[in-house]
Amino acid sequence: MHRRELLTTAANPDARHDYLVELHGEPAPGTRLTLRYVPDRAVATPEGIAAYLGALSGTAAAAGPEALAIAVLDDLNNELIPRWVEVTVERTLPVPQRVVIEDRQPGWDNPHLFARMRRV
Repeated sequence: MHRRELLTTAANPDARHDYLVELHGEPAPGTRLTLRYVPDRAVATPEGIAAYLGALSGTAAAAGPEALAIAVLDDLNNELIPRWVEVTVERTLPVPQRVVIEDRQPGWDNPHLFARMRRV
C-alpha cells in the first residue's frame, strides 16, 4: 500500500466555514512534523494520520526535511484537497533546521483567518 492511501478522510462537517486544523507527529526520531490546513470537502481522520506518520518513518523521512515537507504537501494536496495547507518539518540534529512549505487552492484567501493564526 502506498503511504498516500493511508491518509483516510471523512466528510467536512460544515464546508461553508473556514477553520484551521492542526496536527503534530514524529515520523522519525528527532523529526517533528506539523500539518496545518483549512479543509474543503474532506478532513483527515486521526487513524489515517497516525498510519501515514508510521509510513513516513522509512525512506521519505530519511531523504531530508525539504524532501519530506514536499512529499507530505503533495500527499495532502492529492488526498484532502484542502483550501490551504502548511507543512512544517523540524529537526534538531545535526544542526537545528526548520522547513515550511504551503499551498492553497487558486483564488482562495481568508485574511481574517490568517490574521488570527498563531505561527508555530
